Amino acid sequence: MAAITNGTQVDSSPASHEKLKEDLSQLLDKTHTNLGMHALGSYSAAYEAMYLETMRNGIESLKGTISIENNPAWDDAMAYAREVILAPKDSPDRASSLWTRSCSELHKELLKRFGLGTIEAAELGTASIIAKHYHGDRLSISHVNKKASYLRHQHEAKVGAGFFPQSSPLAAICYQTAALPCSLAMSWFLSPEKAVQAAYVSHLSVCDDLGSFTEEDYDVRMRMVAIAAGVAYKYGGRVLNVFVDGTAKQAVGAVTGELRPIESAMAWRAIGGCSTIYSMYNFDDTCDLDVGLVAPIVMMATHDLLDWRCDVAAGNHENAISAVYGFGIASPFHAFLEAMLKEVLRHPKSGIYGIAGVVYMHFVVGRYGGWEYRGEHEPACEECVRLLRKGTKEAGLEWAPKSPPKSYADGEEVREGGRLWADNFIDRSLIQETISWFQYLISSGEIWLFDLLAEGAQAVDADADWA
Repeated sequence: MAAITNGTQVDSSPASHEKLKEDLSQLLDKTHTNLGMHALGSYSAAYEAMYLETMRNGIESLKGTISIENNPAWDDAMAYAREVILAPKDSPDRASSLWTRSCSELHKELLKRFGLGTIEAAELGTASIIAKHYHGDRLSISHVNKKASYLRHQHEAKVGAGFFPQSSPLAAICYQTAALPCSLAMSWFLSPEKAVQAAYVSHLSVCDDLGSFTEEDYDVRMRMVAIAAGVAYKYGGRVLNVFVDGTAKQAVGAVTGELRPIESAMAWRAIGGCSTIYSMYNFDDTCDLDVGLVAPIVMMATHDLLDWRCDVAAGNHENAISAVYGFGIASPFHAFLEAMLKEVLRHPKSGIYGIAGVVYMHFVVGRYGGWEYRGEHEPACEECVRLLRKGTKEAGLEWAPKSPPKSYADGEEVREGGRLWADNFIDRSLIQETISWFQYLISSGEIWLFDLLAEGAQAVDADADWA
């Protein structure tokens, strides 16, 4: 049967599955030569060994020639992975698939914290902001057009050795907004090599999320999913469950107990962003569930803070702060920021490293262009400064505020540091660098430039794509 994605028919019939097996066999034969011929930049012998082993195991897993026996979660994970290759989409029916039975405990706990009312609050909040604050003209919001920003810097971008070709938005986005920044977020509990490898699990949700404009990028998607499957095979256990979380980004929960508006908005977005992947809980059986939830919640909260302007300008309601506004909370951006910083203090290493990984993404990667926001702003909030200082100290990092890049070119040294991290497992203290940027945003007050209800931000782009 063929699947329908955004009006385009995508074949996921038995015949297409047979063709996928053939294509995977060809990919397996070419994996070593492909890396040698097409890799973007130099890489270490350790990276090559890790990449080839993980890719081969993933291909064999998708073909069914190796498996984790008598494990329903494994069967669900591989079925989901094959479907992502053949028919990528981010839709409610994906969230109601049989595979969701294998979703992680992190995912299931987050579903208890929000319901349909949270999503309705976000829809109401988005519409109200546009109508009341921007006279119905969402494009008048100062914002970065993600597609335009990506294209402005596409040919200057650095991507990891295995994320070829450079012309592929799917390969670049898997690296720039998932594998690299999220491996940094996991580096407090995994070695550089293991963090880089583990972060490949994120490719499933990215491929589904970008299905509407990358359907034709079949070969790249097959490689991105295959290496993610290799990680699932290596770790098994809870990693299989979180691997499947990508299928349920549109899941709707049901609140147990009293609804807490900001907590519910954060939980909803952690589900929608599939940030459960980046938790220590998946890789260490001794990690408590409450500790394991900190990184997923904080990472998506940081992303929503820095992406709020873009989301509302595109008419996209999927942002936690829009939900907070829809719930009627005064100063929603500020209230949300303080709540996020308090969440960090529940497990500072999880939270601070999570913030740093996301800030890297927004200020180094062309797609987000965080450096574009300039203008007048209010002074810093002393309570936010205090909370961040406390979290930084308890995470074992220094309080050393430093202005983030003010242009794409300003981020070149850090982009190169990211490439060395991803392809050579060399740590150039990127976490300290990027948390210092966030310290500056908070302590200088520049964070308010991302608050679309605040005045003073200068205009950037006129259109909005890739919300």
